Amino acid sequence: MLDKEISQLVKEGYRVGELEDHISLLHEYNDIKDVAQMLLGKLALTRGVTIKELYPDFGLDLSD
Repeated sequence: MLDKEISQLVKEGYRVGELEDHISLLHEYNDIKDVAQMLLGKLALTRGVTIKELYPDFGLDLSD
C-alpha cells in the first residue's frame, strides 16, 4: 500500500528524497511541538491556569 502511494507521488513529480526530507521535517516539527506543549503545561501549572487559558497570552490558536 505504501509503495503504491509512493509510486503515485513520484508520478505527480515528487522525488523520493523530497518525501524523506518532508517526513523528517514533520518528525522534527512534532518533537518541537511536544516540547512546547510540555513547557506550556508546566507554566500553566505554575500560574494555576489551564493550558487553554495560556494560548491567547502567546498568540496561539487552539487549532495550533
